[in-house]
Amino acid sequence: MVEEKSFSRAAARLLRTQPAVSQSVRRLEEWAGEPLFDRSTKSGVLTAAGRLFYDYAQKVLNLKQEAHSALKEMRALERGRVRIGANESTALYLLPLLKRFRERHPRVQVAVERSLSREIPSALLRYQIDLGVLSFNPQNSDLESAVVSVDELCLIVPPRHRLARASRVSLHDLGKEPFIAHNVSSPYRQRVIEAFARYHTSLHIVTELPTIETIKKFVSIGMGLAFVPRMCVQDELARGEFVAVPVRELHIQRKLRLIYRRHSVLSAAAQEFLEVARTAAQDDTSARTHAG
Repeated sequence: MVEEKSFSRAAARLLRTQPAVSQSVRRLEEWAGEPLFDRSTKSGVLTAAGRLFYDYAQKVLNLKQEAHSALKEMRALERGRVRIGANESTALYLLPLLKRFRERHPRVQVAVERSLSREIPSALLRYQIDLGVLSFNPQNSDLESAVVSVDELCLIVPPRHRLARASRVSLHDLGKEPFIAHNVSSPYRQRVIEAFARYHTSLHIVTELPTIETIKKFVSIGMGLAFVPRMCVQDELARGEFVAVPVRELHIQRKLRLIYRRHSVLSAAAQEFLEVARTAAQDDTSARTHAG
């Protein structure tokens, strides 16, 4: 009406009848509680209330168009955000994935939120994060998981330790060694404890620490040995700062999983990140097969 200055022309533009347009205007006026058009003229002159309402209507229409454009950009991964929960060690797994993802979608924001592993499933179900990285299957019917990497626990010793030159050791060789352990319980820590018990060997945990980094520091100054995820010490092993010594009776793989809500639709950004992780896992498997 404002643009066409006529009920009939407005109706023709909207492909509606004039009475239908008039009824729509009356409904708007009933909702506003004020007349929007000056009925003493026939050229669609707005009242003061009409001018105010028209300004807001334009803002609403502009926001609608902006929202539509934003959704298109998000679907095209030209914007968006994906939130990922991970603990200290599994966050390391994300580093190469984040690089690959950012190279493909530089305008999508990725936020990695550090959390205890046991808290990640509940954070997902509360919609606080989009994806989680776990080294175990949460066994929750509301969550889905995909194995995206395989790691292992390894025994690290300082280069000058008496076991550093051994090609392999047994659990019995470790019975008198002091160990540094993480102070957070995990299925893998429990498996190590059970393995020592199964072979009737004492496990002397002399110090418990809150992070993998502090554990590595303590091992490096000769305070004890430690079982850690191999991915957490790859750089140090390459530089010769630690030696990874195989343990004959202990082969513990860590299957890293991306977990997500089973009954909700992933955002385009989260879905793409999951696809990047799956592709990286396939590439890694293929590389190991050819290397073998």
